[in-house]
Amino acid sequence: MEQQRIPVSKQVAEYVQRKPYLLEALEQNIVNYSALARTISKDLSLPNVETVKAALIRTGIKYQHMKRRTQQKAISLLRNAHFSVKNKIATLHTTTYSNLKNVAYSKTPSGYMFFLDETIAHKSTFKKIEYGFAIIHIKSTKDIERTPGAIAFLLSALASEGINISHVMGCREDTFIVIKEHDASLAFNVLAQRLRL
Repeated sequence: MEQQRIPVSKQVAEYVQRKPYLLEALEQNIVNYSALARTISKDLSLPNVETVKAALIRTGIKYQHMKRRTQQKAISLLRNAHFSVKNKIATLHTTTYSNLKNVAYSKTPSGYMFFLDETIAHKSTFKKIEYGFAIIHIKSTKDIERTPGAIAFLLSALASEGINISHVMGCREDTFIVIKEHDASLAFNVLAQRLRL
């Protein structure tokens, strides 16, 4: 009885928000609205499928506009950023801080993650060092902190090409994406291409 007092449009919007894959499909406008409306009607025990479909279409249009605005802001910010790639990077995870000269590091609840030039790593006494990484450094304005979707755009672009991201670190205008060294040139080209479109 309580659910019947909630407007259908609100029920449909909340249903979509609980299912990120539906949200993505609506944002991309790749949905069979009639079929999805029937599923939602059944799941939420809503008798009028056409009302659900109308609410679904309105929800889809809203999210498409939001996605477009968010993505345009992110791309605009990233187009003005400076990208560089450093190869021959080693990673070291340790529970204590080290004074080793590093390219970047982050503190986590389980310790520290250091990203070192391989020549520095080879000279260290640490045993559990992994080699064969590269770091993409994105130097942007500090507006990146207030721009939703900027990092998601980068990660999505890389993931769409099958590039695995080992680590992501960010602090104000500096963002570091750590990948395997053999993916570095492809990753750089993918990001350059996506930001030129």
